[in-house]
Amino acid sequence: MSRTELADAVNTALAQLYPDRDLTAQCVDHRWVGKLERGEHRWPSDERRAALRLVLGAARDTDLGLYSPRRTSALASADHDREAPNTPSLTDETAEPLAQPHGVTSGDVRRRAVVALGVVAALAGAEQRLPDFTNGRARKIGVGDVAPLEHSVRHLYSLDYLIGGGSLWQAAAVKVRDGYSMLEQGSYSAPTESRLLKATARLEMCTGWLALDAGEHVVARTRFTEALILARQTQDREVETAALTYLAGQANSLNRPREALRFASSAAQVPTIDQHPRLAAIPWLRLAVASSLTGDARGSETAITNARRIVDRDSEKPAAEWCSFLSHTEIDGLHGTCELTLGRPARAEKLLDAAVRGYSDGYARNRALYRVRLAHARLLQGEPEGAAEAANAALDDMVGEVASSRVSTEMTKAAHLFAAHQGIAKVDSFLDRHRKT
Repeated sequence: MSRTELADAVNTALAQLYPDRDLTAQCVDHRWVGKLERGEHRWPSDERRAALRLVLGAARDTDLGLYSPRRTSALASADHDREAPNTPSLTDETAEPLAQPHGVTSGDVRRRAVVALGVVAALAGAEQRLPDFTNGRARKIGVGDVAPLEHSVRHLYSLDYLIGGGSLWQAAAVKVRDGYSMLEQGSYSAPTESRLLKATARLEMCTGWLALDAGEHVVARTRFTEALILARQTQDREVETAALTYLAGQANSLNRPREALRFASSAAQVPTIDQHPRLAAIPWLRLAVASSLTGDARGSETAITNARRIVDRDSEKPAAEWCSFLSHTEIDGLHGTCELTLGRPARAEKLLDAAVRGYSDGYARNRALYRVRLAHARLLQGEPEGAAEAANAALDDMVGEVASSRVSTEMTKAAHLFAAHQGIAKVDSFLDRHRKT
């Protein structure tokens, strides 16, 4: 379900709730939903709040993370403490509460998570929610119960490419709990158990990736590790490989390239890796980034070349959802990132510009990330005006849809570099706009 479809559901609910009133002025669109998620709408009209509660299955406005700005902060805080629902937890083995994204209020977390959950929950319809175990007896679990989990994975990845993980990771964590609940409390056949384990492993991996993009590294590491454990229980080599590459990617983002090299090398050695289209390219890409971080230009270039060969070989084959982003456009972006790290901004600019031009709106998060890096490459070449153009374009992506800690963090670092070029109109315009976002 897209934001447009969620907006349509709210409009339908308005008509159902107020059949005798003309509420044309209250109707919403996808832009309104985006503003709600980002906190630009914190207290919609009574009618819109009622429709949101109906669509998202919420009993109170506070369950949606909504509150009136006219109330004092003290009253709002007390109200949130009293009425906030329990925060979703990790697996029972860890009993560790999910952390909030840094710099985001509890209301922001709840609002974004609930909007995202509304999108995910609507994937399969209310009749396909988690089976009821409240009677104390194990309920029979079948393929029809597992399929919504599998569909959620695909949909979450597609949303991630569009808006980033900042608004989605908690929603994904709730779906993981559905999988574990069915595994622990359900009754199922051996084939269903295998399929349920695989679906839960994929949800763990997806949640980890979304948390990583949101800057929640502890949560991400836990989720990737859980996915790896589940994958090895069911001999799911595809998830095993992907989880190791995600761990390598996280290590690179934390500037631990030697750890990344170990994870990526392990991923490349998983049996049957070549049976999954494009998957074998990802360890090479992690190796390329890690090599650039250690100053190994030749090793980085060799790894990029190997990744391109694999993508060429598999370009016509359907790929799993976590590999669907992997194209020459993405490789251009990562290659440019490596060149930037190695101190070659001119080569980096050409590659990053190609990546930006190659991405459509459906990959707004990736495009925003490479636009920020393109701005950095241009700054290093003494091109502040061109850099400001790229940075402003990245802000267009971020203001429109993207909620990604990775993009925001790199944007903030770029803004510091722009400070040395104040007085140039385009730079000043960007810095002013960045301060207001």
